[in-house]
Amino acid sequence: MTLRLHISSYRFIALVVSVLAIGYLLYAHQPLYPPPWFDEGLNAGTAATLARSGLYALPDPEKPRVLDPAIQTGPTVIVPIALAYRIFSPGVWLARMVVLPFAVLACVGFILIARRLIGDGGAGLAFLFLLAGTYDIYASFVPMARQALGEVPALAYLLIGLSIWFRSLERKTYAPVAWVFSGIAWGIAMVTKSQVLILVPVALGVILVLDRLYYRKASWLAVIVPGICAMACVAGWYAAQIALVGSDRFQDNASVLRDGFWLHIAALDPERWRNALSVLWRTGWWLWGVLAIVWGVYQARRPTFHGFIHAVLLIFLGVNLVWFAALSIGWARYAFYFLVLTTIPLAGALIALWNYAAIPSIPRKAIVVLLCGTYVVYQGLPDKVYNVLHPSDNGYRHMVTVLQRIVPEDAIVASWEWEFSIESDRRITYPSTHAANVYTRHLMLRQRLPDDMRDVVPSDPDYILIGSFGSWTKIYDRYITSRNLQLVARHGVYSLYRVVK
Repeated sequence: MTLRLHISSYRFIALVVSVLAIGYLLYAHQPLYPPPWFDEGLNAGTAATLARSGLYALPDPEKPRVLDPAIQTGPTVIVPIALAYRIFSPGVWLARMVVLPFAVLACVGFILIARRLIGDGGAGLAFLFLLAGTYDIYASFVPMARQALGEVPALAYLLIGLSIWFRSLERKTYAPVAWVFSGIAWGIAMVTKSQVLILVPVALGVILVLDRLYYRKASWLAVIVPGICAMACVAGWYAAQIALVGSDRFQDNASVLRDGFWLHIAALDPERWRNALSVLWRTGWWLWGVLAIVWGVYQARRPTFHGFIHAVLLIFLGVNLVWFAALSIGWARYAFYFLVLTTIPLAGALIALWNYAAIPSIPRKAIVVLLCGTYVVYQGLPDKVYNVLHPSDNGYRHMVTVLQRIVPEDAIVASWEWEFSIESDRRITYPSTHAANVYTRHLMLRQRLPDDMRDVVPSDPDYILIGSFGSWTKIYDRYITSRNLQLVARHGVYSLYRVVK
């Protein structure tokens, strides 16, 4: 009895220490790491516009861009940030604090799924791998959880929905209610992030077919009811958009959205495959991911409930992987979901090796410890912890101050750094979403840049603000070399020029 109490006490202490450490890892030194950037500015800038004017729109000096297709994170994230902005004031730090509870929920959902599939020890190891992330910070949980983006909130709803669904199939009590709740959770995930809009319906379709042909562990209704509820959430969001902007504006936005769909989501192109393979190589997925899938398939080989839930995880993982490698543009962020899910069977494989009695105890445990240590170091967990504890300043805060102090309120600033739409109230004009699609094709797929898109600077700006995105696209280089500009300020990656007239 005394021994059990000691073990329980140690577990409780370990749990408390782990929670505090993870909380610090997600919260410390915000918002310096990762620094605010383009996509985060799209989300938090929309929330700022909603808080200031009541319009769900990207800010623009001429006219707010209501429901612009560039807003790829749903109202489930934008609206809570806007409410926080309404109560307090817009800022990157506050937006990230709103997303922090979603990160905690994602951790809970991840642990619940991992415990069900690979036990307590395996779940702990999988969670360590989750925190380690990957070599690319935009495909890693901790850096993504520290930003006002949609991936981690969508992951939270996806995993919670999956956990509810698994429980309903296992216990069969209040199953229809659980199916509805799991479907709503998946629907919210689909509204939150557009990639999940592809993942969930396709995965459910594959699950339905595979279960009918082999496992026989879920009824037709167990799959169809959640699917209908999920799609109803998506339909409700699109109906709300039509009600907000009218059918004509909605069709205009849909036209740009279709262009973005064929660019980012669905097209066969060797250049896309090269981008995707580069991500798989850099993250080491070609090695550890294959190991995880082989072990997962082995667990799913029998038509038992254990085999079925392993198969379900592999289906969600596999659908995202196939889409990423074959059809997507190949950005590392698009690999986020299958990279996260793969850590569960990977941990399961290593736990199985740890318990494999055919190998002498000391050598096999030494091998597992070595493999785990190598994985964590290779994926850059020490670097991520260091960057959280000792973040570098990219100059964002200083440049916001410069804009507020130096740039007149009626001046026009041309920029493609959407992060300044959050805290600065200056009249900043940004290139259109169509221009973003064109430049993405040019930079990611090596397509020729049309002549009419080589100079998208407004006809008469007073200032030019260039940061990391403007430098990457080189959108203002031609304008700078052909005009008389004066450097006003330079902080970190940002440079502010005044147009001499």
